Amino acid sequence: MHIAQGRVDETYINGWRAARIDCPSALIPAPGQYLLAQALNQANAPIPAPVYLAASSPKGFYAANPYPVAWHPGTTLALKGPLGHGFSMPPAARKVLLASWSQSPGRVLALLEACRRQKAEIVWISATPLEQIPLSVEILPPAALPQAAQWADYAALDIPHSQLGQTFTNPLWLDAQPFLAGYAQIFLETPVSCGGIAECGVCAVRAQQGLRLACKDGPVFNLSEIVNVPR
Repeated sequence: MHIAQGRVDETYINGWRAARIDCPSALIPAPGQYLLAQALNQANAPIPAPVYLAASSPKGFYAANPYPVAWHPGTTLALKGPLGHGFSMPPAARKVLLASWSQSPGRVLALLEACRRQKAEIVWISATPLEQIPLSVEILPPAALPQAAQWADYAALDIPHSQLGQTFTNPLWLDAQPFLAGYAQIFLETPVSCGGIAECGVCAVRAQQGLRLACKDGPVFNLSEIVNVPR
């Protein structure tokens, strides 16, 4: 873990990239990991904000939405991280399913660059229309999820923790290859403001083997840790 300063270089009104942050390379989080960030001109703010990777940048990285509205270009940030466990796409993956049920699709779209390096085909599923998605990515509606899951050899999902129980109820896609082989991972959207220090339990996740804390055991988990995948 590293502690240093960064700077908000540019912000964006719409899209899955909320801002560009200039910072030392050691602070750049992997897809799914996070930094804790606090504006130095707001030092009395009690809770730092988690910041996630959306894409790389020559001097730092693009941060995913959501983003504190008080931060603007030129804002200096105190940064700590990277923290937590991120996505780990298998090097052999060639058919990748990316899906998001959250308001921050950039966290899972951060895997686009890794997919391009591996020359993987990509299917993107979300209920929220997005701009700036590469033309090479096939965009499908949520209703196509069972078929897309059967096609994929790796799946990366992003979902609010509160929606977990109502989402994973369709055996047609839980019975798909990446889920059965353990090649499906899930980002659980939940508060992680303590960065794994307080162990307050606010981000507690009920897993197959007991409670896990998303702030340090996640926020990305293997799906089989969280959901009872049929064998």
